[in-house]
Amino acid sequence: MSNYEFRNGAHIKGVTADEAGDELARIYKEKGQLTAPLVVDEARPQEAPLHPAFEWDDAVAAERHREHQARNIIRSVKVITPDQPSAPSYVHVASVQGYKPLSEVVQSVSMFAEALMSATRQVEQAEHALNTLRQHCNEEHEPLIRDLQLVINNTSNLLKSISAS
Repeated sequence: MSNYEFRNGAHIKGVTADEAGDELARIYKEKGQLTAPLVVDEARPQEAPLHPAFEWDDAVAAERHREHQARNIIRSVKVITPDQPSAPSYVHVASVQGYKPLSEVVQSVSMFAEALMSATRQVEQAEHALNTLRQHCNEEHEPLIRDLQLVINNTSNLLKSISAS
């Protein structure tokens, strides 16, 4: 048995990180792979360790899936403007618990600041993921890791300079 923890911001109900980690390890060991459909199948029996982590009411689950699809559509649509790179049409704004047109977000000091904070968190998450890879990779991948770290540093510095102005 290993010790596990959920990543920051994870909202997993009904199971501990140790229960989830042990069950995922068991599935991988027994099946030789770990996929979302396989985890769902293994969690179906009521006595399965991961069963409480899932919504088994099909009507509720279907609605949540449609909402996930809607978020994907909203995030995927980009506006094309002549002589400019395409940009997302809508940006998620947590304070309004929804999406706003990018053109409105950049005109509002508070929404723009919130969007910058969100972008900064995403860069920090990318840096954390890269550091994790760095800790576990072979030396042959180090040049690629260094290049990616440079991109992350440049992006982070740019975000800091924008938020300072």
